[in-house]
This record gives sequence, C-alpha cells and structure tokens, in this order.
Amino acid sequence: MELKVCGITNTENIMELIPMNISRLGFIFYHKSARYVYGKLIEDGLGKIPKHIKKTGVFVNAAISEIEQIIDQYQLDSIQLHGYESPEFCNFFRTKSEVIKTIPIKDKSSFETAKIYLDACDLFLFDTHSDNYGGTGKTFDWHWLETYTLNKPFYLSGGISLENFEEIKKIKHDQFIGIDINSKFEIRPGIKDIEKIRQLIDLMND
Repeated sequence: MELKVCGITNTENIMELIPMNISRLGFIFYHKSARYVYGKLIEDGLGKIPKHIKKTGVFVNAAISEIEQIIDQYQLDSIQLHGYESPEFCNFFRTKSEVIKTIPIKDKSSFETAKIYLDACDLFLFDTHSDNYGGTGKTFDWHWLETYTLNKPFYLSGGISLENFEEIKKIKHDQFIGIDINSKFEIRPGIKDIEKIRQLIDLMND
C-alpha cells in the first residue's frame, strides 16, 4: 500500500519524512486552504526530495497558466486536481506530469462521476465530499467502494487515522493502491506529527 502525506508546509517535515516509506509528498496550492504553501515553501527542501518520492501539487479550479508555472517552479512530478476541472482540462497536463483526479464522494452514486475522467487522468483519489474541497477530517462509507468497477487505480482519502486504519486493511479492491493522510496526522494545520506517521507505517507493515 502506497502512502501520500499531504498538506506539508515546511522543510523540517520534508527532511523528517524523506527517510520513511513515503510514496508521495503533497503540497497544497489552493489559497483558501490552511495549508496553502505558495510563497512559503523553501525550494531547497523540495530539491532534496529523492526521485522515488513523487512531489505532488494540489490545485482547486486553478488556471492552466498557474499550474504550469508551479509545475516548472517546483519541479512537480504529479498534480492532483481537486476541483471541478473538466476531463479536457485534466488531460491537457498528462504530457507534463502525472495527473490525479479527486472525486468527492457524497453517496454511492458519486462513483459514476469517475467514468467521465477515465481517460483523462492516471489515477483517482476518492475523498469525502465537502463544499470546501476536502479537509473535512471525515470518512465516507468505505463499503461504497464496492460499487467502483473502473480499470483505474485509486487512493483513499478523508479522515484516515490510526484509529480506523484496521478497517482500511480490510478493504479488498483490485484498484486500491494507497492512502492519503492529512489532518489526523498533524500537530496543527500544515505541521505533521511525525511520530503518528511512524506508527501508521508500522501498522501498514504488519
């Protein structure tokens, strides 16, 4: 199972996470987020991230020019489009970086939305629906994943914690490749609790 740690805002956390078994580090470029990083990131810290950890930028309904500029500035390996971007918009970036499309899950029918993005992204991220584009710290009913039948891998997000990880380990789905963690593994918004993340990795390796 892959692990994406999202919402990082400081170089100290970057350096602490690099030696750990992390697949992706996520940086939020949405100005309404408490974890907004543009102008705060120390680029030297990003430059130390090894190639096997994908630097992922999270965007919400941003302009093409803004995303292109940030991809180049921070040498992003992957972008996560978390708003109401069209399939054409998502597909535009696939020659520039890996594209993750977030699908907000409100009920079982939400998985139908994924169909129109099937050929426009490299993988999906299923997150609990929110009018504020994520950050709820709440889970959706993971049994609903049984209704997802597309041939496209996905990450699971939304309220994942040490307390409910045993339930995640029970999910048996061929396309389920990883989890995305954020608010439940923080000391405060944007500052990660490294010890909690270590505990999670231990649980993942059990």
